[in-house]
Amino acid sequence: MRPFLVFALICYCAVAHAQSTDNGKQVYASSQESVFLIYLNDPSGAPTALGSGFLISPRILITNAHVAEAGDPVLAVGPVRIPLKILKIDKKNDLAELAVTVDLTSKPLPISQESAKPGEQVYTIGNPEGLEKTISEGIVSGVRNQEGQDLIQITSPISHGSSGGPVLNGKGEVIGVAVGMLEDGQNLNFAVPVKYVQQLIEGKGAPTQAFNLQEALQQATEFSAARGKAVYSDEPTSEYQVALHGLLDTMRSISQNSADADALSEIACYGTQAFDLSDAGIEAARKLVKIKPIPEAQALLSYLLYDRAEDESFAVAMAKDGSEDQSKAKAAHEKYVSEAGEIALRATRSAKGNALTLADFVLGQAKAANGEDAEAIPFYTQVAQSNVNTCGTDIVMQALRSLVSSNAQAKRPAEAEKWFRTYAAKYQPTAWEWDQEGDRRNAANDPTGTASAYEGAATASTAYAYDYCYATRERYIQEPEASDAVLADGRACVEASTKNSDKGAAKHFDEELPYVYDFMAEVLKNRGVYETALQYTKEAINLKPDYPFAYDTEAEIFSKLAQYTECIVAAKNAVRTSDGKYPYMHFDLGSCYFSTQNWAMAANSFQIAAEGDKTDVASAFNLALSFENLERESDAQEWFREALRRNPDSDLKARIMKFLK
Repeated sequence: MRPFLVFALICYCAVAHAQSTDNGKQVYASSQESVFLIYLNDPSGAPTALGSGFLISPRILITNAHVAEAGDPVLAVGPVRIPLKILKIDKKNDLAELAVTVDLTSKPLPISQESAKPGEQVYTIGNPEGLEKTISEGIVSGVRNQEGQDLIQITSPISHGSSGGPVLNGKGEVIGVAVGMLEDGQNLNFAVPVKYVQQLIEGKGAPTQAFNLQEALQQATEFSAARGKAVYSDEPTSEYQVALHGLLDTMRSISQNSADADALSEIACYGTQAFDLSDAGIEAARKLVKIKPIPEAQALLSYLLYDRAEDESFAVAMAKDGSEDQSKAKAAHEKYVSEAGEIALRATRSAKGNALTLADFVLGQAKAANGEDAEAIPFYTQVAQSNVNTCGTDIVMQALRSLVSSNAQAKRPAEAEKWFRTYAAKYQPTAWEWDQEGDRRNAANDPTGTASAYEGAATASTAYAYDYCYATRERYIQEPEASDAVLADGRACVEASTKNSDKGAAKHFDEELPYVYDFMAEVLKNRGVYETALQYTKEAINLKPDYPFAYDTEAEIFSKLAQYTECIVAAKNAVRTSDGKYPYMHFDLGSCYFSTQNWAMAANSFQIAAEGDKTDVASAFNLALSFENLERESDAQEWFREALRRNPDSDLKARIMKFLK
């Protein structure tokens, strides 16, 4: 890989001073009038950057491609500003040929016919930090080849603003064009060999394409808006695909033809809008880091890479388990997460403010993606206390969501609940998020919180209307205090089930409706609304014929209605479908028999209940009464004493004592 070159263009730094030599004086005297300061103006005409260029004919100048494309180039001749036109661009060798509309009185610089040689004395003339016509002396350190391109390594300092200036030999001939310095290097400066300048002059360089940055940015805005409004379709001629590919082509054009930092940031963010735009967004962010390696640019690139990792994570979920597509998506996800984390960490070393916050967010996501949720939490916490928006996304909102999930994964339910409440107070949770909160509250054995969360999910979206059913269950646990809520949620569940057409949701309704009907029947039974309660039990039994609790509720209702024959049938069904494992169901059956004065059958059921639950006073007492009616005095006395041992309340105790006397 080519060493990372920092183009000496945007930032300002100290001017390097060259040693004065007699030869240097001669070179400077013969050349300085042919080296010019180039302003790069924004659309309003304000200068946004500086560069250098030199004359090779009365109206033709040479500079770097990255200088020419950084804005609208304007030549400075004393106080006069003359617009420049880009004639040719050689992106590979970072060269540009510019034309000026008037003849300049300065003489063109001669082009050397010889290649630079290590040890050769050289001079650079440029405009570092806008200090015009500054000369620096050095030697050729070597000629390097990077990715098929030759570069001259020189010791002459190349400061920001000197890009595009000539590198001259002792004869005052151009042997190269100053291009940049190696990041983190000491006195490692580079120039493009003059042979590439000669190729550009002779027409071997690629001609520039007509490009207007502001028009391209406007097109990108329009394509983005059109894509957002269009209905998704994979048909190539659809409005969606036309807008998508129009935006993609425009993003690539801007990335290739512009070095404007704001423009690159803008189109990089478009990469977060759709998977198909992701690579173009990352390409723009990488170029931004290349021309402006500051923490803000690095943090943005790390965010773009994280966003791409999320796309790959979705692809993993959608691919068939064990398939080659899934394996590729997993590998891509790991690659993008790793690079995002590395670049974010690099940014944090010198970042402040929003750049640091964004980098912290990406580091948190990288930790969480690797299963290190506990380690991710401190990063998210820092972000949650800030106010950052990146690429139109509220990073604070995402951090709060991640704090909830990471704390839940780290087995910190109290912290997860705290952060969810913070999130819900500031934002509007989605139905899915309320549903997840319901699951977390359920795991924490919090019926009230669980029911409230499920109600929130069902209210937020009809897709989660089945959560009314789960809320009914949780409200029933709180009964009788929440009896009204049991009925409200239960009826909402029933109504939603009649309107549902989704197969996935139907599964939830099918599982929960029998219980919902039974819960509502219990509430209405306790309120004395027997007929409606009875209808609900029948609905429950119809949906789940082997549901013993609905039969038991039905038996209790029949008992209240003095329909004892029906009571016996329902109670028998409850015992049968439960395999007789619930003593209280035997008690209910015994009560039905007792009401018909079938003392023998009543005694049989009460005895099973009393022996099944050694703490049940009522079963023991009623068994004793049944034996009393059967005139089995000895058995009756035994069970009255047993009931007494089981610690009855004062009223029942008094009744037992009467029988014992």
